Amino acid sequence: MSSWRIVATGLALVVCACLAAPNGYGQPRAHIAARSAGGAHLYVLLGLGNNSPGLSEFAGRMQHHGIPTTVANHSDWPALAQDAIQQYHSGRLRSIMIVGHSLGGGAAVDMAAELGRAGVPVQLVATLDPVGGSQVPANVRRSVNFVPTGGEDHFSVIAAHDRDLSNYVLGERTSGGVHALTRRRHVTR
Repeated sequence: MSSWRIVATGLALVVCACLAAPNGYGQPRAHIAARSAGGAHLYVLLGLGNNSPGLSEFAGRMQHHGIPTTVANHSDWPALAQDAIQQYHSGRLRSIMIVGHSLGGGAAVDMAAELGRAGVPVQLVATLDPVGGSQVPANVRRSVNFVPTGGEDHFSVIAAHDRDLSNYVLGERTSGGVHALTRRRHVTR
């Protein structure tokens, strides 16, 4: 086989691999919705290796309900926090909600703390079996922590509490809030 065929075949394989990857080769799994003037935004932080089964689909459903949503790896929280701070101080963002699973749960708390240091209130922090930070900062109005119980495990906790999580994000009360630890807090600006 001639060298140009080898190069062409190799290039074709690389292109196919890039197209087959869910969100492009080497790119974080994220989508950012257009922000409405002075509106809400939901940040969804995934766990290690973006292995948070069902959480991206949850984010898609929230997007379908009209809530602009960003889905990202847990390690992306510092950049997301800086963007949210800028959007909030410019008046383009008023209500911030953060949901995280596993390392994304710890990152959700860290992101909320960073927003608090900048004087930005957070409407909701919801964590699903978080790893890492657990002290929710004072700028968070409502926090909820879902932990595995009964037959649930680290991954099935997402599906088990999908409805409760949806209700929190959509502003509705859960039916009993089973298996969740919640805290309400009012923030003054």
